[in-house]
Amino acid sequence: MTFRLVQVLNNNVGLACKEDDSQVVIMGKGLTFQKKKGDIIKASAVQKVFKLHEESPSDLTSLLATIPLDFLTVSYSLIDEAQEKYDYSVEPYIYASLTTHLYESAKRLADGRLVETYLPDLQKDYPLPYEIAGYVLDGFATRLNIKFPKQEQKSVALHFLNARTDIHTQNQAQRRKVDKNKQILAIVENELNNHKIYRNRDNANDYERLLVHLKYFINRINQKPAPQVLSAAIFQEVVKDYPRTFAIVQKINDQIKQKMGLEFTNDEQVYLTIHIQRLIRKEETNDKHNEK
Repeated sequence: MTFRLVQVLNNNVGLACKEDDSQVVIMGKGLTFQKKKGDIIKASAVQKVFKLHEESPSDLTSLLATIPLDFLTVSYSLIDEAQEKYDYSVEPYIYASLTTHLYESAKRLADGRLVETYLPDLQKDYPLPYEIAGYVLDGFATRLNIKFPKQEQKSVALHFLNARTDIHTQNQAQRRKVDKNKQILAIVENELNNHKIYRNRDNANDYERLLVHLKYFINRINQKPAPQVLSAAIFQEVVKDYPRTFAIVQKINDQIKQKMGLEFTNDEQVYLTIHIQRLIRKEETNDKHNEK
């Protein structure tokens, strides 16, 4: 078996065509060094192959620029395995969004900082996604010796909840046509700035996580009816615990509805509230530090 190189992503990774013309990502130490488009690569030289999950080559290049290859491949493999093991289908964007989230969490752990979560307990109401999250985290502990704190399981479970899809009813063509990212992102950033929440060196990781997750939420925002996965009790708990942050989310939601005729679901409002609350908490911590 051979692969025909379509694009070099870095010295170790390339986009290639199999003999049946399907595209895959091939990996191996020095695999694509000094190679060019159209070169033939033997299967014996390839250490890892995985299929594209609707990522464009530019998306993969962006991920590979910030996330180590071993981390990326372990994350992708665990998501694939989890879907098969638990018969749980997820939308393709989870590969990028969850991998980015976990890598940022892993960096915080390496720096000696606990990864704080503002999520309610999900184990009772959503046992299957919670169990899947445990499988993914166990996989990182076994394969990369990264032992995430137990609370991280709630965040991973939410990713799987939000990304779950019915492959029989999902209209992939319609979803790919949604091209409103820039306008929605501009509304969000403008409203954050109105509340004196700016991207800076201290909150860069949290701010980037918000934008990355928001990008993939946008893929779902105009689906009707949008699937609801979080209970009303969790929604009310978030509203009660973070009233200031939820008020910001409501202003964002009102602008998107007025300007674009779209509206966040309750689930998406919960996710956005959690991300913005993390930014607010960071600002409050920095303000207290500066007062000392």
